[in-house]
Amino acid sequence: MDQGITISPATTGDAAAISAILAANHDDPGLFQKSPEAVVQAIEDFFVARNGAGEMVGCAGLHRESLTLAEVYAVAVIPKCQGQGIGRQLVSCCERRATEDGIRDVWLATIKPEYFSRYGFRTISRWELPAPVLLRKLTQVFEQPSGRWMGALFGRHTFMRRAVARS
Repeated sequence: MDQGITISPATTGDAAAISAILAANHDDPGLFQKSPEAVVQAIEDFFVARNGAGEMVGCAGLHRESLTLAEVYAVAVIPKCQGQGIGRQLVSCCERRATEDGIRDVWLATIKPEYFSRYGFRTISRWELPAPVLLRKLTQVFEQPSGRWMGALFGRHTFMRRAVARS
C-alpha cells in the first residue's frame, strides 16, 4: 500500500479531476460516468485521494439516502495506481463518514462483487432498497451513454450492503 496517499473531502475545484478519474476508468462498464458539472452538484458526497506529489489518483462518493442509509459510489482509482490499496482507503473513509453521520447501513451497486465482499459487503436483492433509492438510480442509468443502459438495467450490477461500525 502506498503510504504517501492522503484522503480528503473534495472541493469544487476538484470536480474536473474527479470526472477525469471516472473517464480514465471508462472501460469499467459498472462505473457511472459524471461530467464535471454533475460532480459539482454532488461535491459534498466526494472524497479524493492524492499521492505524495499532490496528484489526484482516486475518488469515491457517499450519498446519504435517508437518516440511516447511504450509498457508496464512484469508487475509482487511476489505472496506473490500482492495486495499491487506494480504493480500500477511499471505501474506509466513506464508512467513517457514514458512522460519524449516524448512518447504520451503506450500500452499493457493482460489477465487482468479489472486490467489495472483501470489505464486508454482502449481496442483497435490489428490491431490498427503498423505492426512492431505486428510482434515483434508474434516473442515473439514463444519464449514462446509451451503450451502458442495458447492462445497468438488466442484471450486470450486483447490489451489496453492509452495516457500518457504531462510534
